[in-house]
Amino acid sequence: YQVVESMRLGMEPKLAAKDAIARITKKFPDFVGAVVALNKTGEHAGACHGWTFKYSVRSPAMKDVEVFTVLP
Repeated sequence: YQVVESMRLGMEPKLAAKDAIARITKKFPDFVGAVVALNKTGEHAGACHGWTFKYSVRSPAMKDVEVFTVLP
C-alpha cells in the first residue's frame, strides 16, 4: 500500500520502494523481505532488507527477460 500511495503523490518507484522498506524496518528491525514498484509508465525498481533480492521484467518492446538484483 505505502509504495502505491507514495507514487500516487509523485514519488518515483525507486524512492517509493526504499521508503516503504525503511518504514517497515523502523518498526520491525529483523524484517526480511522486499517490494517491487512499477508505475503506469513502466518505470520499475525494487528495495529489500535482510537479503539480496532479484526480480525480472519483460515488456512487449524487449526481446528477452531482464533480471535485476537489489542489494540490501
